[in-house]
Amino acid sequence: MIKQLEKIEKTIGSMKFAVIIILIFAVILTVGTFVESYYGTDFANRIVYKSVPFMLLQLLMFLSIFVATLHRVPLKKRLYGFYTLHLGLLLLFIGAFVTYYAGVDGNITLPPNTPNSSIVIGKDVLKVNIYNESKEQIGSYEYKLPYNALSTNLNIKLEDYIPERILGDLKGMRITKFNPFSNKEIKWITDKDSNHHSASYHLFNDRFGEKFTMGLHQESDFPSTKNMGPLSIHYMPEGMAKCFGEVAKSGYFIWNLQNQNCYQLEQLNANASQTKENKKFVVFPDPEDKEKYIKFFPEFSPLPISDDLKVDPTSPYRVLNKKLFETKPHLFLFGKSMAFYDKGDEKWYAKNVDNKIVELPWMGFKVRLLDFREQQYPSLVPQYTLPIHDNGKIIKGDLKSLEVVKDDKTFYVTNEKPIGLHVGNRQIDLAIDNESIKLPFEVNLTRFKMDTDRGTNNPASYESFIDVFTGSDRFDAHVFMNNPLKYNNFTFYQASYFKAKSGFGSVLSVNFDPGRWLKYLGSLLLVLGSLWHFVLRKVKTKKASV
Repeated sequence: MIKQLEKIEKTIGSMKFAVIIILIFAVILTVGTFVESYYGTDFANRIVYKSVPFMLLQLLMFLSIFVATLHRVPLKKRLYGFYTLHLGLLLLFIGAFVTYYAGVDGNITLPPNTPNSSIVIGKDVLKVNIYNESKEQIGSYEYKLPYNALSTNLNIKLEDYIPERILGDLKGMRITKFNPFSNKEIKWITDKDSNHHSASYHLFNDRFGEKFTMGLHQESDFPSTKNMGPLSIHYMPEGMAKCFGEVAKSGYFIWNLQNQNCYQLEQLNANASQTKENKKFVVFPDPEDKEKYIKFFPEFSPLPISDDLKVDPTSPYRVLNKKLFETKPHLFLFGKSMAFYDKGDEKWYAKNVDNKIVELPWMGFKVRLLDFREQQYPSLVPQYTLPIHDNGKIIKGDLKSLEVVKDDKTFYVTNEKPIGLHVGNRQIDLAIDNESIKLPFEVNLTRFKMDTDRGTNNPASYESFIDVFTGSDRFDAHVFMNNPLKYNNFTFYQASYFKAKSGFGSVLSVNFDPGRWLKYLGSLLLVLGSLWHFVLRKVKTKKASV
């Protein structure tokens, strides 16, 4: 056993081992540079610079230098430069470790005249707030999320760290997966209890083309109306197609939201008449209940009115006037069919768009059906992706997401959109946020100044005028480029700005580096040791030989 340890010690302290470790370190740093330029600093930190393997590699470098130094004990005068150089390297590693373990590198956001003492750092946390039936908060928890670059399976059960008396009906909820870099992608979700449908289309001409998805389901992330310049697109139930295609003198038709039936006024033996005040008035017998009459003031509201002349929002019936859609371009889509009004022909057209391209009467546009789903609706679901970095910003993959499962139903929490769920006698709010720490003092932005390039609105420079409150005292400070504020071992740099309700707010980067003095001292010893060992020693050797 002792011989094996001696062999390991000899290997770690050898020049060959040191060269191999340094080469590996240099290769990883080179790869890390390319990774950072393409995928961004956060991704590079997670997968390279602050990863466990890279930390272990630095530990091996430290041990190699330390053991190599021990192999040259007792001290020899001719090796004083060597000892100084290696001591400098060891101090650099120790300082870097102290900074990594106890240092702070984050941002503080300062809205105008709003004191703040919270520094946001780069690590992610899950915030969980639980409320009872009376909407009183009965629990607040934080869970640190893994600092990984790739998708991570968590399978965290809430009852493992939250008491059951707090959870109540939330018992059984699990956090299954964390994606530090995500992008929203379409996922089709089946709802067999629904009669809604959804579809994707391609609208194009010789110079322009756009693919889009529309749906009717209330949980769909895609709207039923869309504007493309002057063109308005409406996605509607299939049953309404016949009302747009049929010729009707009055132009009015009735739509039943429950069964999606559509009726022309002429079919119901009803006409639009006028009141003494020249207001359009429609009354007809209910197609599903002949003893009941439905009344509308279509110019006032698409909703029917009750006997006491009040709008009845509980009624399934709606009235629409096709003539309202004849003055501007409107395209009505009904899944596999469509309708539009041609101003040139002064006529409504209803056409089948299934497996064919349909020409429209506007600027040579055409439309075709790409996908049609019955009892399914599209939802934007976060999926893991490698981030893409350009000009200092992540242009793809800047979304962090958590997958949450309860009773075989999956929910998604993102750093853009927290979720609130009602489960039995409990409500739970879940949010992804950055970890924060509190300063021992408060910072307040009193004024923000921005200079722009001449003749443009592009910012040339910006400055923050701040107050620092220390409890019993306060002082003013001015922070701008190359003029940071240093106070209480913290350094504040001007980082960016943002538009606030009243003027502009400022973002300051905050740094606390307890290992800085060790790194400075190590760098100084490294330079002195190199000069002593490689230059002064060589000069002495030449003089001695002369």
